[in-house]
Amino acid sequence: MAEDAIPRSQRHHDVFISYAQQDKPIADAVCAKLEAHNIRCWIAPRDVPPGQPFPEAIIEGIEGGKAVIVIFSSHANKSPHVIRELTNAVNKGRIIIPFRIEDVLPSKSMEYLISVPHWLDAVSPPLEKHIGVLITTLDAILGIDRAVVTPQEAVPQPTAPAPPPPYPPVTEPPVTPPDPVRTPPADPTEAEPPSAPSMAADEKPQAPVGAPGVWGKRIAVLTGLVIVALIVILFVFSPGLLPIQQGGNTSPSITPNISHPGISDADYYQGTDAIVDTVVLTVAPTQVMVKNTELYVDADKDMSKVIVTVQFNGGPGTGLVRDNRVVLTRSDGTVTEGKLNFNQRLSTVQLQGSRGTDRIQVIVYLHSGETKTIIDKLLPYRKYH
Repeated sequence: MAEDAIPRSQRHHDVFISYAQQDKPIADAVCAKLEAHNIRCWIAPRDVPPGQPFPEAIIEGIEGGKAVIVIFSSHANKSPHVIRELTNAVNKGRIIIPFRIEDVLPSKSMEYLISVPHWLDAVSPPLEKHIGVLITTLDAILGIDRAVVTPQEAVPQPTAPAPPPPYPPVTEPPVTPPDPVRTPPADPTEAEPPSAPSMAADEKPQAPVGAPGVWGKRIAVLTGLVIVALIVILFVFSPGLLPIQQGGNTSPSITPNISHPGISDADYYQGTDAIVDTVVLTVAPTQVMVKNTELYVDADKDMSKVIVTVQFNGGPGTGLVRDNRVVLTRSDGTVTEGKLNFNQRLSTVQLQGSRGTDRIQVIVYLHSGETKTIIDKLLPYRKYH
């Protein structure tokens, strides 16, 4: 049986993702989105079995899929590993889908390998929109039908009302037994005591004195309303019973923890308990300061404690800065902020990240009225999740 004729159910995966190491955050985001739509991916180093030689695992990964997605950028354009993977994919007749994330021209070797009709341009943000087009393209290639058809027998059919009887039912009047003939007593003193007055058949019994009537029900309803109003007033005007949301803060509740002495209680975040990789983060172009007005700022992420550190190292443009913001967007969508002191060299801000890919931004506000984003980049957790 030819390799292309192997049914999808018998394949270990559907696509092989080829990328340069510098583009790993985007490759991981593409892989997560595809697998969320039931498109099985092979990506290194995640799918390299322990103990197997890396080149051998790469060849098996290309052979096992039907298509190869290449994250095309200037880094992939110069990567010999990407060139070798695409060459092997061409030799094995695999469908190659370039997913271009950077507006660069392919090298001659790359142009020879990816001159195919399935070319997807993902340069303009947002990245999620282009991944959706990629999913639609792969659905057509892999033959995945996502239309949900409800079986006819599963649809509840309306039940027709029962037809009325042809003739009204005949109801016979109840038969009342005759009163027994009573013999008057011989002695008038032995006469029966007067019985309770009889009640007509259609007469309702009277409520006993003291039973709750209409006014009793009204009083019970009013009492319930008063109790509810008191509870609402207690919650609104008692501090500490209801959390007060501060405007613009999308971060979760903050819990002090003395196990992170390098971070203030206001910046502490339970990164180990957060659900990571639930959103796809993309970066925007940064604005370079004019020559001789540069600002030197570094941002890094500690892989053991998942702490993002941003440090100001001076620069000739220090006096031009009026204010600044350090914004960390975690992989689960939550946001926390800090601020550097540009009047003090080696000023540091530490923010708790997550065990996924986070986005760090440093925004400066100049005395001239300009706003510049001097840092906007993704910080992955580690290579092996």
